[in-house]
Amino acid sequence: MAASPAEAMPITNYANNHSGDNEIPNIIDSNSQTLISSNDNYKPTAFQESISGFVSGSAVSTVKTLVKYPLDTATVRLQMPNTPFTIQNVPALFAGSLDGITAPLVSNIPAGAIFFAVKDATKSSLKDSGLGLPKWALTSLAVAAALPPYWAIRNPSEVVKTRLQVGAEGYYEGMSTMDAFRLALSNGGNSTMDGVSELYQGYTENILYGFPADIIKFVAYDYLTGGKGKKGVSPIDGAMYGALSTAIAQLVTTPLDVLRNRIMAEVSDNDDGVKSSISDDDTTGTSGLSYIGRLTKIAEEEGVQELFAGSWPRFAKALLSGAIQFATY
Repeated sequence: MAASPAEAMPITNYANNHSGDNEIPNIIDSNSQTLISSNDNYKPTAFQESISGFVSGSAVSTVKTLVKYPLDTATVRLQMPNTPFTIQNVPALFAGSLDGITAPLVSNIPAGAIFFAVKDATKSSLKDSGLGLPKWALTSLAVAAALPPYWAIRNPSEVVKTRLQVGAEGYYEGMSTMDAFRLALSNGGNSTMDGVSELYQGYTENILYGFPADIIKFVAYDYLTGGKGKKGVSPIDGAMYGALSTAIAQLVTTPLDVLRNRIMAEVSDNDDGVKSSISDDDTTGTSGLSYIGRLTKIAEEEGVQELFAGSWPRFAKALLSGAIQFATY
């Protein structure tokens, strides 16, 4: 059998041809550079971005819920009309601050996973579409696509959570999550559809709040990081910029948060379907008003400052939430 070209080469010739020129290391270096270059040029598909977003979103949602929940309870309590809670009485404000945490823990994991899966997949598809959209437009469209399924999963638990946090009519401290869900379903009326409708109270308002909040957050983060993306920013920088961008977004959208939480806290009367809030003097508890009409009524009858109720715990919650999300996602 004929020898291969390498085997046929005399040793002396091989030595003469290769001595002192470091060709073998160069070959290895060249191959390494080729491999590195290939990895640098690798672009994940929309499906891979979706899976990555699903896993990352699950982890982020769990940690965020556990860390920020007491501050969320304080925020919601301060936002209710004629609330008995004040920022000066901290022990009372945070008493039973973990009430209702089971509901968001159960729902926020799949909801957060779905949000980031849809958002990342949509953004990746739009990038590959050749439309040449600017980054802010990509982010806006991706968030718009992700919010409806996100709130479709999260809304029922958000309604129950809010009512447990503020002690809405029929809800009490220490009430189990299952009992709270049963009560919400019974509040809706005798039919199943009415009960489901009760659990989706505030669905539209949650999306109207979530869209500008998320757009401002992600666009601000992209601006602060110079558009490097999640892989081009260190965890420390990600936490710092994420905390700042989330805090800005949350403060700007506080009036929308006040309105959505008040709406979710309203409990339907079984007999006539009339909504009742935790306060007899609630200015948002009347039906028939438009979204803008409700915001205007709060400002006119309670003062503009009530549209920013709960800003301090909300700001602290935003710092924690943003730092965790952007440092780990």
